[in-house]
Amino acid sequence: MFDMRDSTLKRFWKTWEWGIGRTVAATIAAHTNSISVGMCQGYSAVLLPQLQADATLNISQEEASWIASLGVISTPGGALLSGIITEILGRKAAVQLTTLPFLLGWATIAFSANKISLCIGRFISGLAIGMASACYIYVAEISLPDHRGFLSAFGPIFVSLGVLIVYSLGYLLKWQAVSAVCAGVAVLSFAAMHLVPESPSWLVSKDLISEATNSLVWLRRSPAVADAELADILHSVKKNRDQENHEKSLRQFVLQCCYPSVWKPFLILIIFFLFQEGSGIYIVLYYAVNVFQNVGSTMDDYVASIIVATVRLLMSITGSVCIQHFNRKTLAITSGLGMAISMGAAGTYEYFYSALPVIDRPASWVPFVCIIINVCASMLGMLQLPWLMTGELFPLSVRGMMGGTVSSLAYLFIFGTVKVYPGMQRTLQLHEIMWIFTAASFGVVIYVKFFLPETRGKTLHEIEMNFIGKGNSTSTEVLEKCEKDRPSNKEVYIVSKNVL
Repeated sequence: MFDMRDSTLKRFWKTWEWGIGRTVAATIAAHTNSISVGMCQGYSAVLLPQLQADATLNISQEEASWIASLGVISTPGGALLSGIITEILGRKAAVQLTTLPFLLGWATIAFSANKISLCIGRFISGLAIGMASACYIYVAEISLPDHRGFLSAFGPIFVSLGVLIVYSLGYLLKWQAVSAVCAGVAVLSFAAMHLVPESPSWLVSKDLISEATNSLVWLRRSPAVADAELADILHSVKKNRDQENHEKSLRQFVLQCCYPSVWKPFLILIIFFLFQEGSGIYIVLYYAVNVFQNVGSTMDDYVASIIVATVRLLMSITGSVCIQHFNRKTLAITSGLGMAISMGAAGTYEYFYSALPVIDRPASWVPFVCIIINVCASMLGMLQLPWLMTGELFPLSVRGMMGGTVSSLAYLFIFGTVKVYPGMQRTLQLHEIMWIFTAASFGVVIYVKFFLPETRGKTLHEIEMNFIGKGNSTSTEVLEKCEKDRPSNKEVYIVSKNVL
């Protein structure tokens, strides 16, 4: 007889009902947008070879580089727009609105009859990629500290899933049909976000205390836990308002950017992203098929790209588990070392054997294996950590705007690398390009060791306090602050005090 008491199904139901099940569901709903991000990022890898094989379109190398990079050039604007929307309309609204340019961009590509309309579609979908940065802020704010890293890592997992889907579809279908399928995913994302609540932190910042309480109860399934967490959020918002003197202006925002809790994480993240782009992560992503053509793989280029996308997905899942159990700095250093060693080995192999035909090279599988190892290493930290930390490091009062600003600059860096890569191929040898990627990967190891803060297991308020040199705030300290600056919602305050 099937025993429900000890069954996996029952344990799963208990986790859903009283654990983090609903938080996981809200995270998945938000990061369905990340599937579309992965599709957009991987689309050029299957689009360009099909366009270049079509004699009627007559796509040049320069035009191909623009088609690839136009999917990124508008992304910084989308990230800035997302920052504004997250502050004014809310985190949930920003995530939901992201699906609209995705849908419009994919539809434009699907019905493209010439290169101009194809470029317009890529530009619009690139705008949506930038707006999708709101997903990380939403997830960071609905997560408990012990689960935040794991849940935020759903983003890279879903991006990797999107890349795998679009590579596989590109192997089977024409590029117009692929874009039509991608449009359907955008519709799914819009519907999914309709079923989940708004970020409690944003609701509190807008004095919507009752709505924030309902949101927390929906997420946590425990009124006591929800009230305790609400007290902490109320304290954080009260502190930020005291600093702002209840003003909301551009001048005040600029003044806030002078706080160590704002400019320090800004610089840390910008430099981290510079190392990330220099390591070649997005070159392999946007030019996957062409990369395998260049390294002389004996395997079919499309099959090789699908294998890499599959490995990327599996390693993104592995990376999400590692983020839950290992420190951020440890993962970033391990990731950087793995990427440096693998890319250095590939560059050295190319240096010695690039002049030989592929069939005459000893161990011709080496470049392919090195790229696989490089992708595996990148998913342990180098790829996801900068994006995850945009939702962790900034104070609540500027989290939306600064998260959008950092994301926009990061996408600007990605555009630069994607656009200049064809030019690098014309002026540099392949092994020289790989050695540049190697140097950037080694550089991130040194940078992380000395400058990247450790955020694993810390509340967002504790992270903020560390930047301004006041150490960690405990639950007792939160209670004392609540006693001094009593929230206007007296009932919530009393319940929170009892729980703490």
